[in-house]
Amino acid sequence: MESNFFFLQRALARGADWHVSYPALCMASSTDPVDERRKQIVVATADDTTVPMAFFSSLGAILDFQASWSEMDAAARGWLKFTTRWNRWWLPDVAALTSIERQANAPTDVRFATGSGRVPPSDTDAFRGYLDTIERHYRRDEAISRNLFAPDAAVDIQSPAPAP
Repeated sequence: MESNFFFLQRALARGADWHVSYPALCMASSTDPVDERRKQIVVATADDTTVPMAFFSSLGAILDFQASWSEMDAAARGWLKFTTRWNRWWLPDVAALTSIERQANAPTDVRFATGSGRVPPSDTDAFRGYLDTIERHYRRDEAISRNLFAPDAAVDIQSPAPAP
């Protein structure tokens, strides 16, 4: 499929540090009660020039992608239109939604991260803080927290007996 070539060429696969930082987001797209149709979760922000996105797939992959709108040809925009139709999108505000809608399509399943404020697409630290906000949202989900924080998942660590 040529339309996703640009995406595959530019996406960075994130490793263990992101999996440790975002375990609830990693689980969210594969937990039935949370995402009933097991959608891939896309966390994005956008303005009129740039769109950064992080994809959390039901297979456990985390892909980080950023591009300017001017870099995307018709095939790349076709792929983007597909992703806005079939994935769950998290956006910080209506301005980001408007930018994506203007350049591709408005996502059919969109959620807004309340309290995240404006997330400038070029600010990596702000984007990571925004990911933290959405991670906290999913950690509050009962199905995910039950899996993340199950009593049998904890290791029982005992202190050594005090010296006599």
